[in-house]
Amino acid sequence: MSEYQFQRELSPRNIILDLMGVSHPQPLEAGYLSLISDIFNIPVNNLRVALTRLAAKGMLDNTQRGVYRLSPKAMARNEFARRWKQSQCVAGEWDGSWIGCHLSKGANRSVRAKSLNALSWFGFKPGLDHLWVRPNNLLQNVSSLQMVLKDLGLESQSHVFSLNDIEPTLAKHWKTLWPVDALNQSYSELNEQLLGSYQQLDKTPLKASLLETCVLGSEAIHCLATDPQLPSEIRPGQEYETLRKTMIDYDLAGRKIWLKQLSSLGIS
Repeated sequence: MSEYQFQRELSPRNIILDLMGVSHPQPLEAGYLSLISDIFNIPVNNLRVALTRLAAKGMLDNTQRGVYRLSPKAMARNEFARRWKQSQCVAGEWDGSWIGCHLSKGANRSVRAKSLNALSWFGFKPGLDHLWVRPNNLLQNVSSLQMVLKDLGLESQSHVFSLNDIEPTLAKHWKTLWPVDALNQSYSELNEQLLGSYQQLDKTPLKASLLETCVLGSEAIHCLATDPQLPSEIRPGQEYETLRKTMIDYDLAGRKIWLKQLSSLGIS
């Protein structure tokens, strides 16, 4: 099997948010950046800049000098990113209906970018001009989905609605919008890496295990959180569910390692 190609950048920003998600509700003190710098081989100054920028963007609360906490905005996104722990789809056979989201012409580039990012988190793909679509197989109803999408940045002038009785040729085309084979292959490769790492964690030096669990864990969570959640009629196979089950155990193991280390430093 070929080597898995990582998708998520382990940037100072992402590292800080990941670790604060692990230690939450305990804060992160700037004095501990030297440990993070040592583990990830990232200059302390780069981490300080990331902290400042995250606070400026409202992702962190800095109510005390040198002490940072996840803001309500960041906590909401953190909880959303961890929704993979529960089923997101209706059980049983898909009824063939779709969900559409119409985005009007002429939106500000920044506004549109936020909309497309929000839609991508729920697996929407461009189906027609200004129309993004996905199968209507989610547990959330359309009105609830629209509220969540707008909380994530979907522009206010958008419209989300259900689509039934789609012209067969168009429906057939829509079913091919997702790179199903590539998704399944990458999930199998990532699952293999997680299993290999999990089996060796108790033999791995502490510093290496801290780095490895963060790198692999954050990548798996990113994949699971952004998975399009397609019905079996479009994406047969169990690669997503296999990865999800493996990650439940790996997530617990990784959190134990990190919380023990953070606790030893007085963070939690």
